[in-house]
Amino acid sequence: MNPAADILNHLLLQNPWAQDALRPYAGNVVGLALPPLQATLFILDSGLFAPAADNAVEDASIHMPFSALPRLLLQPQEAASLAELQGDTELASAVGKVLRQMRWDAEEDLSRIVGDIPAHQLTQAGARIKNELGRQALSLAGMFSEYWLEEQPLIAKRRHLEQFAKEVDALRDDVERLEKRTARLEQSS
Repeated sequence: MNPAADILNHLLLQNPWAQDALRPYAGNVVGLALPPLQATLFILDSGLFAPAADNAVEDASIHMPFSALPRLLLQPQEAASLAELQGDTELASAVGKVLRQMRWDAEEDLSRIVGDIPAHQLTQAGARIKNELGRQALSLAGMFSEYWLEEQPLIAKRRHLEQFAKEVDALRDDVERLEKRTARLEQSS
């Protein structure tokens, strides 16, 4: 079968509500792309996915830019705002909503391999590591931001941008007044 369909179907089986949400769209073809990965999937009557035929025309597609990958891992809800929906927007929105809200029950999958207690401990450790990585990433971003704003100004401060915009507006108004005066002087001479 198709690895994308297999993974998504595994998640759909862990989230039965998601299958119910996809059933009304049975028979549609959806393209999913997160470069370099791409999949064209057919929605079955059961609410699961199957690989679409090679010549299938997509009814809708969801494209995530490659730059969204780090956000997708750390802040999936924010990364969703970067998705580009094409085609049948109702279908794309429904599939996107399902993909955003599905959760992987890693503990359940791990328990089949290592047992219940080690699986629970591993998932707790994984959650702590993920939280710490997110905290460290935000801290590092804050440090870079402060450095680029204060020490090595590469980023403009908001108040400087607002002041610049005001000065540009004032200059534009002055130029318009000067053009009108020049036009009046030319007419009078």
